[in-house]
Amino acid sequence: MLLAIQAIANPVLDYLFIAVTILGEPIAAIIVLTVVYWLWDKETGEYMSFTLLLSLNINGLVKNIFKLPRPIGEKGVRTLRPETATGNSFPSGHTQTAATLYCSYAWRVRRTWITAGALLLTVLTAVSRLYLGVHWPKDVLAGLLLGVAVSIGGYLLFTNINRDGCERVYLLTAAIFLPLAILLADADFAKSYGMLLGFAVAVPLEHRYVKFSTDYLTLGGKLKREALGLAVLIAAKLLLKMVLPATLLFDALEYAMIAFITFFVCPMLFVKLRI
Repeated sequence: MLLAIQAIANPVLDYLFIAVTILGEPIAAIIVLTVVYWLWDKETGEYMSFTLLLSLNINGLVKNIFKLPRPIGEKGVRTLRPETATGNSFPSGHTQTAATLYCSYAWRVRRTWITAGALLLTVLTAVSRLYLGVHWPKDVLAGLLLGVAVSIGGYLLFTNINRDGCERVYLLTAAIFLPLAILLADADFAKSYGMLLGFAVAVPLEHRYVKFSTDYLTLGGKLKREALGLAVLIAAKLLLKMVLPATLLFDALEYAMIAFITFFVCPMLFVKLRI
């Protein structure tokens, strides 16, 4: 199947699938989640964020259990954008990210056209990973199934547990994955765990001390929020990259701080600046 998909390769499809694969990359997730959490619906953004962070940690765990190689370098396999293919091959992180992110939104909104769109984006992301020659078919299938399963689990959690219960689940999940992050000593897993930990600490604090709202925001207010929030995140990312050593521990700390800034510091700024 991999070679069959690559057999249709041409320059136009190269550009198309290079663009499509971004749907499963961190930049897409950051834009989607900040727009939802900061601007549209705080509760939905919180649900989608936790669901995605849980999915990323599960993906990292499974990758380190199976440790399967990628098709990069295999005879007859043409690879584009290999820099997006970090870590082990199974399951596909891009596909699982897309499936979790877009399907979790579809579960929340419950509209046919959004569900269809979520599935389309997920399938396109999966196909792009095959077309680019960075995954085997079993990788993208597993990523798709895991992503959908985690999105369903996240939806059931948020529809059956109150806010205090969710906060306890966040902290419990972070506690469960902590020894795994230490034992596995994997760079990608350390970053995913750091984000989960930062989220688990930040959200309960935001609930108690900030309590920002997405209600009654004008279009101008939304644009100001997103611009300010992204500027703060970019500045924080650059600063942390400059001052923190390049080790697994500090990678986890860096990503924990980025998550904390996203879910606590930026909302606090929105409240203080009244935007």
